[in-house]
Amino acid sequence: MKCDIYNFWLSHKDELHGYISKRIPDRNDVDDILQAVLIKVTNYCESKNDVIHIKAWMYKITQNTIIDFHKKSIRNTNTEIGYSNLQYHPDYGENVYFWLHKFINRLPDEFSIPLRLSDLKGLPQKDIAKQLGLTLEATKSRIQRARKKVRLKFDECGVLEKPGNHPLEFTITKPCCLAE
Repeated sequence: MKCDIYNFWLSHKDELHGYISKRIPDRNDVDDILQAVLIKVTNYCESKNDVIHIKAWMYKITQNTIIDFHKKSIRNTNTEIGYSNLQYHPDYGENVYFWLHKFINRLPDEFSIPLRLSDLKGLPQKDIAKQLGLTLEATKSRIQRARKKVRLKFDECGVLEKPGNHPLEFTITKPCCLAE
């Protein structure tokens, strides 16, 4: 089937925009991804015309572009926040780290700071207590409460799953979690 980019784009642009919007909270990022999809489709269709199921093919390109966007965001976030020393675990997919950091950032500072220092920077809880001017017991309590809050966010917003021998992945199931 020949790629009729113009007519196909007109008939499916809004659907693709909605698909992306459910997965990406920022409107500017949604528009950027939509534009990247159009460019990829146009480049492919100019060189080849062997697409049989155009709609499914477009959604696959869109899905891959969203994944690329998340990977880029993870790399940028790690650099900006300064926790690039976090050990990558082969049993966890990159999106687990992306949402972990996103959920930690949404915690109040009284919980996010001790958790970040303990679990992401690897500082001993005793040093964290001194640094924050807290008792060791208060520090331990805040770290535990923060871990519980992050775990509840994972449970509330999506599904953690380990498909076969692949890394643990997190899938958002509630669109409201994207906008928070």
